Amino acid sequence: MSKSTKSNSKANGKPAAAQSIPKPTAQANGGGSKNVGTNGTTKANSIPAPQLDHVGLSSPESPASSPQSTGEVPSLEHRISIKRSSQESTLADIASGKSNDTSQTSSTQATKTGQAEIKSAPNDGFEYKYTELSEIPIGVQKVTDGFFSGKTHSLQFRLNQLRNLYFAIKDHQQEICDALELDFARNSSETRNYEIATGLNELLFTMTQLHKWAKPEAVTDLPVNLLTNPVYIERIPLGVVLVISAFNYPLFVSISPIVGAIAAGNTVVFKPSELTPRFSKLFVELLTNALDPDIFFAVNGAIPETTEVLNQKFDKIIYTGNGMVGRIIAKKAAENLTPVVLELGGKSPAIILDDVKDKDLTAAARRVAWGRFANAGQTCIGVDYVLIAQSKRAKFVAEIKKVIEKELYPGVNKNDKNFTHMIHDRAFNRMVKIIKETKGSIVTGGEYDAETKYVAPTVIDNASWSDSSMEGEIFGPILPIISYTNINDACKEIIGNHDTPLAAYIFTSGYTSAEKNPQIATVKKSIRSGGLIVNDVLMHIALHNAPFGGVGESGYGSYHGKYSYRTFTHERTVIEQPLNNDWMLEARYPPFSDSKDKLMSLGLAPYGGRVWFGEQGNVRVDGPSAFFKTWTTAVGLVSLVGELVRSKI
Repeated sequence: MSKSTKSNSKANGKPAAAQSIPKPTAQANGGGSKNVGTNGTTKANSIPAPQLDHVGLSSPESPASSPQSTGEVPSLEHRISIKRSSQESTLADIASGKSNDTSQTSSTQATKTGQAEIKSAPNDGFEYKYTELSEIPIGVQKVTDGFFSGKTHSLQFRLNQLRNLYFAIKDHQQEICDALELDFARNSSETRNYEIATGLNELLFTMTQLHKWAKPEAVTDLPVNLLTNPVYIERIPLGVVLVISAFNYPLFVSISPIVGAIAAGNTVVFKPSELTPRFSKLFVELLTNALDPDIFFAVNGAIPETTEVLNQKFDKIIYTGNGMVGRIIAKKAAENLTPVVLELGGKSPAIILDDVKDKDLTAAARRVAWGRFANAGQTCIGVDYVLIAQSKRAKFVAEIKKVIEKELYPGVNKNDKNFTHMIHDRAFNRMVKIIKETKGSIVTGGEYDAETKYVAPTVIDNASWSDSSMEGEIFGPILPIISYTNINDACKEIIGNHDTPLAAYIFTSGYTSAEKNPQIATVKKSIRSGGLIVNDVLMHIALHNAPFGGVGESGYGSYHGKYSYRTFTHERTVIEQPLNNDWMLEARYPPFSDSKDKLMSLGLAPYGGRVWFGEQGNVRVDGPSAFFKTWTTAVGLVSLVGELVRSKI
């Protein structure tokens, strides 16, 4: 299907891609059975939340006024808009007990069946049913009971669930691509390459490694009195994990934490983004049919449903989205001492050093352009701006203009199937506002179309730190370029304006190692970022054996592969002690004496109470030598035995 908007004359024809999406089932909301009792939890105190349009939004929270447009509000065949009932309101109103007197209307129709809301697109008959609020505590209680049934402790059970999940995705790739093309005109290649392939690869990696991760880890460097005891760390499931995902890569940012949570032996409550309704409906149906109903429950909906699900108690929450909502979720979770993983994005810079050779500027421009304009810039780790040495600026601008116009997006327009559109009106209006208000020079792009939510790949040269494009995370296809003359000053500007980004990218023609390139060392030591790549962009998110996460304003906690397993388990220290060795432990019991104190000191002190450093000089960076550790431990053991014998005599 073309990404361009179909005319109303074709409104009666259902798109071919939509026909492949399975019909809703009675369990479309996650399979919560109505005969299960509620969890008996009382709703926590209301959330003092700012005004939000969508809880699931993974885009910047900075407001933008809508540009004036002419003509009627379009009726888009591939989009879902919302007409809220008079009983619904913003999260802030719900938190304060208020409700709207009038409905908030846009171009989608909504009907209510009891408490459930149905979103429909009048042009193609698509309906997306929200979960009834009364079913949410029932569904959460069901997976809570499922966890305490003990079935998830079996590695075999977990692997079988992951196997089912693998085929649920693998066997429905085209339907997934079709749904996301209809949701925001994304090309199927981006869905297959950026989401399906990476998601399935991480799933397979987890399945191959799970038996290794689940093995207890022996504790080393034990004190002398525990040398003969089994001492180890075991990782136990946390319980029920809430996954709140985002619209921009709705499969990957959902499947990665879901896989990690199930692999770790937890049960899952899943809240997909309402901003991709066709995908969310399809994905929930696929997962509900694939997974054991005792371990998986999905909540479809927007603000009221998310508010209600946050009123339930969980053992961990992982949220992908913006900082404003992240703060609300963290505050709500704190009421139950629930730990949270927040992946929040940020304004990630591409720093181009002055040692980049002219012949390498084309490759740098191509990689930066891809890192900015993939998925129309709606990428949490996308290149948000370029900070380039002044001596390289003019040539780089010329190269990136050529790369965009001649290589990556030649002749791009609203009908081009190779370029994704903005997810909704608010995101589109933010881009238009930035373009209209920038004080920089638009060297390519700048076109947009309100009807299709299309914004052309746009480069703004000579931007400043106070420009409209530099106020916050752009999260769209706009790339501002700022120049610098001193790398130390440039790093201070980053820290002062947009500290702790989710990613940072450095481009150099010199050494890529900080040990050999002092400019890279300066950036690495100055900038705190969730991830860092030299001479490339985005690729760290696809690593299944490395942690992915933010720092500071870009979030906290990490996941992917082994790090997901660690995130969704508790590390429990275990000591196994026999009951027939109490004669060895008498020194710890009262009444106390000097001989008992000496025994305790010898038993607990490492290396027989000796140290490998003096009062002066440098301490060895690599710690004590193997000979020192072996010798002093042996001497300490002999001393302990001798003192124990003397105390008995």
